[in-house]
Amino acid sequence: MKKSSKKSVIISVAALLLVGFAALVVHNYQTKTSFKYNNQSAEEIKPNQNAQDAVSEAVNTDAAALAETRKNSELLKILPSDIVFGDRKAPVILIEYASLSCPHCAAFVRESFEKIKSEYIDSGKVQMVYRHFPLNQSALVAAMFSICQSVENKHESPEKYYSTLKALFKTQDSWAFDEKYADKLEAIAKLDGMSSERFTACIADKALQEKILVGRMDAAKSLQLKSTPTFFVNGEISEGYIDYQTLKKLIEKKLAEVAK
Repeated sequence: MKKSSKKSVIISVAALLLVGFAALVVHNYQTKTSFKYNNQSAEEIKPNQNAQDAVSEAVNTDAAALAETRKNSELLKILPSDIVFGDRKAPVILIEYASLSCPHCAAFVRESFEKIKSEYIDSGKVQMVYRHFPLNQSALVAAMFSICQSVENKHESPEKYYSTLKALFKTQDSWAFDEKYADKLEAIAKLDGMSSERFTACIADKALQEKILVGRMDAAKSLQLKSTPTFFVNGEISEGYIDYQTLKKLIEKKLAEVAK
């Protein structure tokens, strides 16, 4: 390409950019907006918004109604069916809703659970409850297995229940997304001391399946849960993956509140 042609291309591109920028400036002027908010955060701009904006009003109303619904839910208390990990007299109640097929739930177990257990559960500051919120069939079958294993080992419960949950989360990649998840889970059950006969009977237990599904539906309705993991610390919610430091701050906040 000749130098004169290259120069023409450069001039054309520059002209297009200039026209585009001019159009943007005109648009901002016509719509009475500007670049003055570029260096401000959403929170700083917020006071300039109309408090009576229909969308903002609807969102705030829904959030307030949801907070009130959750606050009054019996599910934020320890239930008779709960397997409690830790001292039942502990001042802080940590409730986790999770699915055994959820990667973020598995990440919490790998990265944070043992630290929380060591610092808060073992020391009698926190009592924890894990509740099943299965997102698919493999998670439901795994949940049934974990409960059967704790019932079969009553003398070890809740330790057996939580050790089984940890084992399932740590081996999640080997069974949760496999078409033959039931066979994979049976192999894990055998390694955990459960016979094939007992495992087969467990995952065929319609009453147990119904119990888990009803609990899931109650949580979805009463607490408006839509994702896993979801944590409640003395009633305060934290949705999605939460790291150790974030959960620690929330627990410390609740310990300070009960100490007043």
